[in-house]
Amino acid sequence: MKKIIYLLFFLFTSLLFPNDVLDDFITEQLKIESQLLDQNLSLEQKIEIKDAQDSRYQEFLLQYASNKEEYLQQDNPYKRELNKLQLRLNSNKYRGNTNAALRDELLIKGYKLREGIREAFHEVMMLTESESKSFFKDKINETLVKYFSKYTPLDKEKYITADQDPSSPIVQSLNEAMKNLEYLESVANTFSAELVANSSYIYRTGRLSKSRFFSFLKKINNSPFAEDINVHLAKFHLDIASILFVLTLIIIILITQYLLRFMIDRTLKHYSFDEEDIEYIHTHITKLFKLIATLLIIHLILVVYLGLDITSVNVSKLFSIVYVILFTVVIYRITNTIAYLKMESIRSSQLLKNEVINLTIKVSNTLLILAAIIAILKIVGVNLTALLSGLGIAGAAVAFAAKDSIANIFGSVSILLGDVFEQGDWIETKDVNGTVVEIGLRASTIRTFDNALISIPNFELANKSVKNWSRRNIGRRIKMKIGVTYESNFDDIKQAVEDIRAMLKEHPGIANERTTYKYSQRQAKLVSLDDYKGVKRTSLVYLDEFGDSSINILVYCFSRSVVWSEWLEVKEDVMYKIAEILKKNNLEFAYPTLTLHHAEEANKPDIKASE
Repeated sequence: MKKIIYLLFFLFTSLLFPNDVLDDFITEQLKIESQLLDQNLSLEQKIEIKDAQDSRYQEFLLQYASNKEEYLQQDNPYKRELNKLQLRLNSNKYRGNTNAALRDELLIKGYKLREGIREAFHEVMMLTESESKSFFKDKINETLVKYFSKYTPLDKEKYITADQDPSSPIVQSLNEAMKNLEYLESVANTFSAELVANSSYIYRTGRLSKSRFFSFLKKINNSPFAEDINVHLAKFHLDIASILFVLTLIIIILITQYLLRFMIDRTLKHYSFDEEDIEYIHTHITKLFKLIATLLIIHLILVVYLGLDITSVNVSKLFSIVYVILFTVVIYRITNTIAYLKMESIRSSQLLKNEVINLTIKVSNTLLILAAIIAILKIVGVNLTALLSGLGIAGAAVAFAAKDSIANIFGSVSILLGDVFEQGDWIETKDVNGTVVEIGLRASTIRTFDNALISIPNFELANKSVKNWSRRNIGRRIKMKIGVTYESNFDDIKQAVEDIRAMLKEHPGIANERTTYKYSQRQAKLVSLDDYKGVKRTSLVYLDEFGDSSINILVYCFSRSVVWSEWLEVKEDVMYKIAEILKKNNLEFAYPTLTLHHAEEANKPDIKASE
């Protein structure tokens, strides 16, 4: 019964109000506030109603801001009704109709509150002419305080008398007026909160409505020619202004798309990209522009044809999410395409390490995806502060569960910062020997010399003793012992040693004191530069020892090249030349020999078999 009375009251009051956009909206919100104050509704139902209310507020505020010049010209619809109610109030007071007078006071109070909402809202709309958005936001709060501070909140006890008869129509109308004023106060509070929450959208839309382009469209729409056509277009929820607006934006979108394609082509030709690279770029980047342009056009058509605001919650949330995803994909494609096309030139420049580039790309992609997820959550309406707080509480548990992964990440950072090894280096540990393929966030992959691929967690690798064979610029060791026979003449051995020294000194593949290396000052450190850069020029040839079966000559030197195949060639040539030097000096290679000495059998007793 109460709901029926409420409905009849709202219908009655709506008939009293003139046809005013703002007043109609306030009346609409009265119904919603009555639902929110209903104690019979569940929490889920109230949340659903509140979400729909927020969407409706945003749509209305932006619609009003876009047509503020038209709406602000409307006269105050409450003056006549306030005058009537004031006269009736005076009459009821004079006649002693206490309950009727209290009802009229509440009705007057409600109309004045509506009037305050209207005046405050109109002043906010006028403030959209401000040049500064921050100034506009500050003035909103001042305006709300200015108008609503005059209003005295409802005191229910004041309007309850001892002689009230619940069955009396006057008492019923008094109670309904009291409930209506209570709902209206909730509307005023919600209205104020929504004005503050949507201040950015209101300012932007209000400023846009003042543009010459929109003024031009309005003039066209109000022309006699357009009015005749709009009568027929109204059946399709269209008008001349909306059609021209959409067509203009579609043309702008298509021209922008063409200009982007033209600029990309000119840039690619300027940097001399080959046809394969150009096709790769068009496939992975420029086609996304077509998709975005098509989506924008569809969005505009929906907005105009269905009468939806571009920033309305009902539509924009979906489109905003799609735009965020597309923008993320575009940035992802651009960064990774550039990395793909320029990787070889970056590698050849030696300005950055490959693994640093790879790690940077991976981290950038991860941060980009996280930013997109956060943006989508914000669009959906998720409370990020509460979410981050919850993540902080669960962070300890996650950190404990993912301690190995976190340790591996720090291990990769330790490897990079410590400059232990890089991609392409030949490293050797206790368990593995091979070439580094990649240093990832979790593990490093190593290709062994039997062509097996091994993955080692970075934490373990960072805490192992690593032998890096690739950190050599000059000098790969050649060490050998040359054994000659004991029958050799020592003068010949001495001459052979001298000849080998001279040969190594003049050999083009052997490093010596004349072998130079250009050090980079950027990499200068307070250490031995030769040891730091891996430069070895030592060359030693000496008579080393008297062995069991040979006289040994020690040859200890370093090849200029550190490349294995080139080192083998140099080592082979040195061995051939040493053999020639030994032959020249009448020396022979000693072979391992073993001499057995048999003692003479003497005084050996006869052993006879006993009988």
